[in-house]
Amino acid sequence: MGILITAMLVLTFPQGIIHHGGDTVTSDEMITILEEVPVVFIGEKHDDALAHMWELYIWTNLASDERCLALEMFETDVQGLLDSYLSGDLSLDELLESARPWSNYLEDYHPMVEYAAQNGYSVIAANVPRHFASAVARRGWEGLGDTEGSEFFEYISVDSSSVFYRQQFLATMEALSGQMQSMPMDPVNMYRAQLLKDAVMASSIEGISCVFVCGSFHSDYRSGIPDQLEPGVSYLTVSVIGEDESWEADQADFVIVREM
Repeated sequence: MGILITAMLVLTFPQGIIHHGGDTVTSDEMITILEEVPVVFIGEKHDDALAHMWELYIWTNLASDERCLALEMFETDVQGLLDSYLSGDLSLDELLESARPWSNYLEDYHPMVEYAAQNGYSVIAANVPRHFASAVARRGWEGLGDTEGSEFFEYISVDSSSVFYRQQFLATMEALSGQMQSMPMDPVNMYRAQLLKDAVMASSIEGISCVFVCGSFHSDYRSGIPDQLEPGVSYLTVSVIGEDESWEADQADFVIVREM
């Protein structure tokens, strides 16, 4: 994934209609508004090619020495590896071998990281290391107590006060349970693991200006990671709607839907 491919993707203008506050706006108008806040969340369906095009477009238009890229797709314990790649001290093959990237990393997320590397911008590995989330999903909060490295959470607090977010999550789990006949774990513990991910991702950008790429559930309806931010943080949300997916105007500050 070299400079040529990245440049081609940057120049590709994504399709879609942008809804904002009951109106439709242009991409330039959206970027102008997004520039005004320090934190921009882009919610995606992880296998949606259009979402990845919009992420690259928004990131390359907002990126600066003062604004970094934050990714759910890397976990906090590989930050050193990611930094080494960005500085040129680690090869792409070494990054892929050691940093546990998602299976679709090269095609869908690496162009954003490569753009940061080429321009000297920072990238944050934002997500909780997966063994912590897995421990909570299996055993609840007690699962952290007997998991090696739990001192990681000494300065991280989890806000569980959002009734809306809890109801949304549990309703989604119930729907999935109906499709799969049974859930492998207690949905409440899975919700706790979700909160843990949100809290760690919020903590990873504390005091930082960024474009944050995450699954849409982590930012839709200004819930999820936003619930865990420090009071007073100014942010806006973008949600790219998947193909044949229903959407609502208040799903995000900017809702991008496919052209009919």
